[in-house]
Amino acid sequence: MKPKIKVLVVDDEKQFAENLCRLLSFRDIDATAVFDGNQAIETLKSSTDLCAVVLDIKMPGMDGIETLGKIKKINPEIEVIMLTGHADIESGTQAIRKGAYDYLMKPCDIEALAEKLREAMQAEKIKQYPVLWPRKFVKQISLAGFIRLETRDLLNKAVEIFEEINRGPTREELHVLDNEDRLAGIITRSDLIREAYNENPELYCSWNELAKHPEWLPLKRIDRVMRPAPHIFAHADEKLTQVAQRMFDHNLRYLPILTDGKMTGIIKLKDILKHTLLDENF
Repeated sequence: MKPKIKVLVVDDEKQFAENLCRLLSFRDIDATAVFDGNQAIETLKSSTDLCAVVLDIKMPGMDGIETLGKIKKINPEIEVIMLTGHADIESGTQAIRKGAYDYLMKPCDIEALAEKLREAMQAEKIKQYPVLWPRKFVKQISLAGFIRLETRDLLNKAVEIFEEINRGPTREELHVLDNEDRLAGIITRSDLIREAYNENPELYCSWNELAKHPEWLPLKRIDRVMRPAPHIFAHADEKLTQVAQRMFDHNLRYLPILTDGKMTGIIKLKDILKHTLLDENF
């Protein structure tokens, strides 16, 4: 039996933090809550088995950014996932620059958080930071390989693709193409969980359970569930700084790369921030 991931949740909203710990426990993640930055620092000093920290950015007294800096001084290797409100999106990206693993919006999707924590644990084993160098163009860091999902596919195909790509970095959404490789829409894990629950309201349906039982999904085509495609995309020869600004402005974490109207890859905001860390003009 695998040992549980041990996580420290830091948030001044006591009820939110305790509820988050309870929900994570249902997903085999052992979470403990503290309610300010000072408590987080003291807990880290006395704990040797913590794997990750979930840290709210906006807290009274010592805020999340300052707490993050102190956490990294105590344990540079521990992964920190920041929680930020829509108004604090800039702070979330600042946190990544200061060593946070990633950030999620509050109130966060519990499945997305659980997957992000598991991904962070894998990242510990394959640290890439020491070999990073500044890059300037989309084509230098784009994810060209993606498994094709079409409008006419059934919902269970999306589950299969999520599980396949989750062997690498976790993604929260998939891009859906029409039969001419044009971007038609997006579908998220939450969309699939909702459809399974609507079909089987008597069942407890987390993402892990749905991945084991894709038959819980109704026999619907993707195009009946997918969300509209964003009218925002990147070109392979664009500068990363331009694309990052567009993603900040529209609160996007992933952006499709289009060539002559056809989707040829994906770029992640987190990758842009990591690969431009040494570019002082960013």
